[in-house]
Amino acid sequence: MSKKIVVLGGGPSGMMAAISAKQHHPDAQVSLLDRNKRLGTKLRISGGGRCNVTADVSDDEVVEHIPKNGKFLYSSLTHFGPKEILSFFPANGTPLKEEDHHRMFPATNKSADIVLALERRMSDLGVLLFMETDVEDIDVDNKIVKCSNKSFSYDHLIMAAGGKTYPGTGSDGTGYRLAELFGHTITELVPAEVPLVSNDRVIQEKTLQGLSFHDIEITVYKKGKVKKTLMHDLLFAHFGLTGPAALRASFYVMDLLKKSPTVDVSIDYVPSLNFGEVKAGILDMGLEEFMKSHELPKRLTTYIESISESEDEIVSNIKKMMFSIYDTRGFAHAFVTNGGVSLKEIDPKTMKSKLNDSLSFAGELMDISAFTGGFNITTAFSSGYTAGKFSL
Repeated sequence: MSKKIVVLGGGPSGMMAAISAKQHHPDAQVSLLDRNKRLGTKLRISGGGRCNVTADVSDDEVVEHIPKNGKFLYSSLTHFGPKEILSFFPANGTPLKEEDHHRMFPATNKSADIVLALERRMSDLGVLLFMETDVEDIDVDNKIVKCSNKSFSYDHLIMAAGGKTYPGTGSDGTGYRLAELFGHTITELVPAEVPLVSNDRVIQEKTLQGLSFHDIEITVYKKGKVKKTLMHDLLFAHFGLTGPAALRASFYVMDLLKKSPTVDVSIDYVPSLNFGEVKAGILDMGLEEFMKSHELPKRLTTYIESISESEDEIVSNIKKMMFSIYDTRGFAHAFVTNGGVSLKEIDPKTMKSKLNDSLSFAGELMDISAFTGGFNITTAFSSGYTAGKFSL
C-alpha cells in the first residue's frame, strides 16, 4: 500500500511541498488540504497583484535579507533557491522578468499566473487537492487529520498553514495551534513587514500624503544612535510611512517599541550625496532646481522651505528629516509574521520536526522573518521544497 503524505496549506510553501513530495516520492499518495475555494489566496494579492516571486541574487544575499534566523535556511536554499525558482516558472508556462532591486515578477504582471504554474505542475504529477477543507484537529497518535467534512490518515504530515497576517486569506494562526498538538513551542508572534504609524504634525496634516520616493535611505535610531539604515522605495500615507523601505525598517522598529513608547527614524532623500555636496548643489542651482534635478516633488520642496530657518536646516531636512514612530498597523496590514514554531525543534537540513519524525514544517509557520522584495516567497518555496523532498 502506498505511503500517504498530507500537506496542510495551499500557499507557496504548501504547493511547493506537495510538488516536491510527489517528485521525490512518486509512489506516494500526496494530498494537499486548503480551507479556501482556490489555491494561493495570499499569493494572488502579493506585490499589488503582480507577485514578486523571488530575487535574482545569490543564496548568501537571500540570507542577508532574512533578518531573523536567516542562517537556518542555508541548507534548504542549496536544494531550492533563487536559481531553481527562476527555472521552475518558465518551465511550467510562466516566464519571468526582472525589475529594480533584482526583483522577479511574472512577465504578464499577473500573480494568478504564478499560482497557475504551481497548479499545473501539481496536476501533471497527480497531487490530490482538497479545497474548502478546514482542519479542526489532529490525532497525533493515530496519524489522522480531522477536517470539517472528512478525515485523512497520513504517514507523513507537512504543515504549511501560514502565519497570522491577512487573516481573511486563511492565515489566521490556526497552524500554531496544530503545531502545539505535537508538543512544539511557539515563539512570540508580532507583525513584521508592516507600515509605520506616526502622529507627527506633518503626517496628521497630510502635508506629504501620497508622495512616493525611489531609493531613499531610512535610518532607525536607538537612543540617538544608528540601529539600522536601509535603502529602498518609500510612500507617505495618511497614517505614516509605508513602501518597501518602511516595511523593512519595521522589523527593527518593532523590536525597539517593546522598550520605548516611540522610535525615531530619519529619511535621506538624496543618499548618493553627502551634506557638503547637497549644500554646494543648492548654492549652485538654487533649491527648486536642485530638488527637481533629483526628481524630488515640489510639495516636498515647499514643505522643507516652510520648516527650515537657515540654509543648513534645509540641507539637514533633505539629508536627515526626522519622524517619530509610535506604532505599526498590526497584523491586519502586515505582510509577514515574526515568530512561529521554534527552530530549535526543526532540523534545518530536512525541515522535519525533532519531536515527531512524521511531521515537517514549511514557510511562515516557522520562526523566520524575511523581507518582502521576493525574499519571503523565496523562503516559502525553498522550505516547502525541502520539506517535501525529505518527507519520507
